Amino acid sequence: MFELIQLIQSFDFYIILQIYQTGGISFIDTVAVLFSYAGSLRLGALFLCLFFWMKKETRPITFILFSAVLLSAGITWIIKEIIDRPRPYIELGLTAADMLIRTDPTVSFPSGHTATAFTTATVVARYFKKWAIPALFLACLAGLSRIYLLVHYPSDVVAGALIGIMSAVFVIYFYQKIIQRMENEKLKIPFFEK
Repeated sequence: MFELIQLIQSFDFYIILQIYQTGGISFIDTVAVLFSYAGSLRLGALFLCLFFWMKKETRPITFILFSAVLLSAGITWIIKEIIDRPRPYIELGLTAADMLIRTDPTVSFPSGHTATAFTTATVVARYFKKWAIPALFLACLAGLSRIYLLVHYPSDVVAGALIGIMSAVFVIYFYQKIIQRMENEKLKIPFFEK
């Protein structure tokens, strides 16, 4: 197991080093910054929650998305505290002032931006099928931008994506169980009505 972790860390550092040595490409820098901020989807997820709340038939999605984002943020925070992995730019000897985006030197593993992006994309994909591919594509771009900007290793992004997907799937499953139970017991709670 230790050898697998070393192999992943070697791969991570190799990718980051290749990106760093390639240097910035103005257009890609701009796109990466935009997608990185788009990946700050806690604000975007909040906007979607407000949007879903406006229509009665999509109100339950507000609960699902909000709960899933909270779950993924909590899991991400706990893992970050346990793993305590430095960000790639720190290991390259750079400082926050050298970065294209404003970032703090907090720990890297897993990527919270990516977790939020994939949580949101999974909920959108589940309830709005025609938006599934664009939502997942944008989530992937948000994750890739975090690698390109040297604030996360590839394994941070993969872990964040998995946490995001699993959080959304768990909350969706839990919500469906609540609805089934309410229907079986003939309960009516306005927020959960279909």
